[in-house]
Amino acid sequence: MSLSTLTAEEAMILMGMLREVVQADGAYTAEEAAEVARIESALGAERFAAAVAAAKREFTSRKALASKVHLVTRREAQDAILDTLSAVAASDDITAGEDEPIQWLATAWNR
Repeated sequence: MSLSTLTAEEAMILMGMLREVVQADGAYTAEEAAEVARIESALGAERFAAAVAAAKREFTSRKALASKVHLVTRREAQDAILDTLSAVAASDDITAGEDEPIQWLATAWNR
């Protein structure tokens, strides 16, 4: 599944989780930036910006993000989001801090 086929809600969840993964190790590397640019290209600049803005507005805390992940019900969307988050984390060697939100999300989606 291409990221371009994510719904607005799914893209918002992706952006919220992306923030968790990127901020987990306290460093935003060039490799992570390249992966984020790839996500922006896949979504399209306008949809990317809208998803980022929605995530910032809706997810003022981890608890707020956790309360919304159930909105992603399509298995192929869940796979695309998990694969994308894993690719970002792996771009500069996955740390335990980066892996934790990915594993939490996988568990939340019964993966």
